[in-house]
Amino acid sequence: QDRREVERRPLGLAVGVFEPAPRQADVGPTVEEPDQLAQRPGPDDRIGIEQPDQVRGPAIVLLVVYFLTGSLQSPIQNAARDPIAFVAFVIAIVLGITVHEFMHAYAATRLGDDTARLLGRLSLNPMAHLDPFGTLLLVLAGFGYGKPVPFNESRLRSALGVSAVALAGPFANLVLAFVCAIPLRFGGADLLDGIYGVVLESIVYYNCILAIFNLVPIPPLDGSNVVYGLLPPQQKYTWRTYQQYGPILLLLLLFLAPQVLGIVVFEPARFLFTLFTGTGV
Repeated sequence: QDRREVERRPLGLAVGVFEPAPRQADVGPTVEEPDQLAQRPGPDDRIGIEQPDQVRGPAIVLLVVYFLTGSLQSPIQNAARDPIAFVAFVIAIVLGITVHEFMHAYAATRLGDDTARLLGRLSLNPMAHLDPFGTLLLVLAGFGYGKPVPFNESRLRSALGVSAVALAGPFANLVLAFVCAIPLRFGGADLLDGIYGVVLESIVYYNCILAIFNLVPIPPLDGSNVVYGLLPPQQKYTWRTYQQYGPILLLLLLFLAPQVLGIVVFEPARFLFTLFTGTGV
């Protein structure tokens, strides 16, 4: 079959993060209205991940450095050479971010906290989850993020609620990858002169990357909140102090040690792609 080969260069996608809101003792009465939610304390009063705003400065600096040195390979640079692969990449990432963030909101709601629902995040509308700057980074640099899904840790019914909410996003990406791999595995992707197959391959591959990458235990990724939810109270406090350095550490890892990501993220993602589709990357 004549199918375009999807270009799969290494990229880091810091998406699907979620943000534990302040404990009830810190925010006062139970929040029930969206306008009241908007009046919650700012980022400095919150626990959990750092805000995307704190990633923007270092990200811009590193982008400028890599642009000036000519070592930055952008997905948009490949758009003219292979527009189908670029469109497939965009579709895969938009779908991945949407289901990832939706499942964070859904899990939190099911576990007793409706903060995300009241803020409109319990939605499969991509516009509810895409961060403008994070999306721009995805197109320009191949890494980025979606809007964090806020939730109130103290309202979760389960002691392991934080970990469950954190795991919901990567799990959704794996389910999406598995479902989209079914036509590829059983030969149903030969429609539309192979374009359909290219899109499906991109969805499977990039969602495997999103799932594995977000499980890395470095803030603001979901893996750090999985660890946080499993720790005793005293260790949780220690973990919070480490979280403020997470975004810088993550960006340094993306730019200065991509070979580490190759071992930790991309090799497992390729394994999952092969497992789901029955073909190699």
